Amino acid sequence: MIVDEPARREREGQARGLRSRRPIDATTQARDSEAPRLRSLAIASGKGGVGKSLLAVNIAMALARAEAERRVLLIDGDAGLANADLLLGWIPSYTLSDWVDGRVGLDRLLTSGAEGLDLLVSGTSQAAAGLLARLATGRREDRFVAAFGRRDLAIFDLGAGIGDSVVDVATACDRVWLVVTPEPTSLADAYAMARRLTERRPDVDLELVVNRARDAEEGARTHLALDRMTRRFLDRPLPLRAVLPEDPAVRRAVAQQEALVAVASGSPMARRLALLAESLCEEFASARG
Repeated sequence: MIVDEPARREREGQARGLRSRRPIDATTQARDSEAPRLRSLAIASGKGGVGKSLLAVNIAMALARAEAERRVLLIDGDAGLANADLLLGWIPSYTLSDWVDGRVGLDRLLTSGAEGLDLLVSGTSQAAAGLLARLATGRREDRFVAAFGRRDLAIFDLGAGIGDSVVDVATACDRVWLVVTPEPTSLADAYAMARRLTERRPDVDLELVVNRARDAEEGARTHLALDRMTRRFLDRPLPLRAVLPEDPAVRRAVAQQEALVAVASGSPMARRLALLAESLCEEFASARG
């Protein structure tokens, strides 16, 4: 009988992947469930091109550098235009979609860096979005969440826009940072995102990050415009988390495929990001306490 060798190898690989998806050992499950709940931050935007992924990557890297004894999980949840790996210069071998399709085990999904940062890329599977929403809840009694161990912080870089999958993950997170630039189109789309998030979860912990502001005054005007809209039409304030400046070091870091906080830590943007990460660490630590 003639054996189709490539087909045989593919079947064996799929079988290994399916075996790896069997329930996690009960002892490991119980031990991990005793750890504090995984804290999660979603970084979202109404439109693309506002610097959302750059913020997610650098906040995650800054957190990892600050939390020396803990690992931080960065999740690239943009199914169509994932680029966190490009900004870091990393090459993931697998995505969450590979696990969904039974091609690989959970233990092979993460791409890890020396700084204490792990990267998970969602891939294009529709089922992956639902799994990310489960991960965002941080409940370690969930076998899928527990499989990622005792990590304390998860940063979700979500796709732009107000699609259901994005909103599902964002509203499952502990808090959401909505990224906007001072342009009118960005403001309009940011409001649309704020409206969708509030409709889905009225008590969503939502804060604004103004990126690429020429100065503090422009950042304040941008925030004021959106805050007035959310107060008037959504009956809620939109607190300002940060105003991030234009910084030529950003473009150089992107070209080098390195995190800005790692290669230009003294630049204005990197210093602001480091302070943001520090404040986030303190807030999550207080929540754990």
